[in-house]
Amino acid sequence: MKGLSCLIIDDEADQASLNTKASRRIGIAVSTINRLITDLRRFFHKNTYLQVTATPQSLFLQEPAHDYRPKFTVLSHPGKDYVGGEDFFGDASNLVREFPLVDITTIAPGAQPAARLDIPKSLLRALNTFVVAATYKRMKDADQNCAFLCHVSTRKTDHNHIVGLLRKYKTDLAQALKAKQAPTINRLRDAYDDLAKTHAGVRDSSFEKIIEDIEFLSPGITVKLVNGDTDEDVAVKSPLNLFVGGNKLGRGVTIKNLLVSYYGRNPKKPQADTVLQHARMYGYRRKDLGLLRLFLPRDLHQVFRAINQMERGLRDLIANNPEEGFRGVYLEGGLSPTRKSVLAPGAVGVYTAGNSYNPSQVVRDDNVTSATAKIDKLVQDIPDKGVQEMSIEQLQELVKLTRPDVSLSEHVWDTAAVAASLGQLAKLKDHHKTGVVYVDRDRGLELARRETQGILTGGESSAVPPNKIALFMLRTTATDGKNPSWWPQVRFPSGNYGFAFSV
Repeated sequence: MKGLSCLIIDDEADQASLNTKASRRIGIAVSTINRLITDLRRFFHKNTYLQVTATPQSLFLQEPAHDYRPKFTVLSHPGKDYVGGEDFFGDASNLVREFPLVDITTIAPGAQPAARLDIPKSLLRALNTFVVAATYKRMKDADQNCAFLCHVSTRKTDHNHIVGLLRKYKTDLAQALKAKQAPTINRLRDAYDDLAKTHAGVRDSSFEKIIEDIEFLSPGITVKLVNGDTDEDVAVKSPLNLFVGGNKLGRGVTIKNLLVSYYGRNPKKPQADTVLQHARMYGYRRKDLGLLRLFLPRDLHQVFRAINQMERGLRDLIANNPEEGFRGVYLEGGLSPTRKSVLAPGAVGVYTAGNSYNPSQVVRDDNVTSATAKIDKLVQDIPDKGVQEMSIEQLQELVKLTRPDVSLSEHVWDTAAVAASLGQLAKLKDHHKTGVVYVDRDRGLELARRETQGILTGGESSAVPPNKIALFMLRTTATDGKNPSWWPQVRFPSGNYGFAFSV
């Protein structure tokens, strides 16, 4: 086989295939799966290695020449019936219901010897929402079995406890409806009213008929545990299915007719790719859009919104910049792009809000003459120590025309990275569609700088507002043997965000 050409398709390529020992500083440590895949690739002299994933952050943050860094990227686009990040976390979304984070400790109590079978209000509300939505759906199509997902912990003792809670809910619901208990019916009415806000069919349906059908279906509710200790799958075999699980539900699992999710995995330092892989609520569910609900703690809701922004920015960057030189990952709110174990020390740079970046030095020989003349023309109407508002595209053009001295690079300033980051920021934040340019000429700048040190001598930064993208363009003075050259410094506007990229 050695002389044959080979196509290797690696699904979920960012999960186990990368070197999970890359962050170790001692020796050249390689994880087993990574070593085996590398050996396979080397065995075939002609091979194509195709990486497939919904979360490519760790792939793009490999060093530019790395064997596992993509040479080119192809975006796949979901069909029109797909429900994704914008539907749940866009500004116009009305599908998320927040609940107090303390509720997670009630249903995932950890190592407590005898946890109480108390169902917090938020979980009760989520379950009621599900049974109303699923029962309505079955009224319209009796063959449609539906699913609920509770995903709040990795501990198997917690999973067992939650299974007990859901079984208690099933028993209590059946008994309460048989006895026509008003409190239970009122809670279901609240769920009905909430669903009616987003689904016209529910709004026009009979609540009494839905209650009648729930009473009939509730004794047959199935509660299934899906983790490493079980052989259970996520097939929806009963009319109403309640799933409980942990890491086994983290990747590559599609749950048919998943209407309501109760999610509470809340790490102290959330990693964008890991959290996004938990998005079981995404899928081809457009026809049921108004029946869908995601229950989240407020903090996690903000994390998912930040991840949605990150994904939008990355997809736009790939679509508009086919070259692979820069693949910056937009981050908000302390979010990490991926796990540190797969990144070599010092391999990732970050541009953060409110900070300034500049080349260590600029080229001053004859090679810079043409670029200097082009910049001269673009800023000719701006007086010395003057400020002018410009479009982001104009700022990007100015940055790309500068000529940093790469021999002195500290791998922080990267012309393509800076320009692309400005473009991402403009697309993600409406109030950053423009920036300001500060111009000064005949500056006697000679000595090289650190790339986060700045080239300003004092006072210039106060000439531009802190909430705007700022590009400072200083033209160096011509001296014996040195041509004038434009030395840039970019200051990102204040906020709580950053751009991570490989260096």
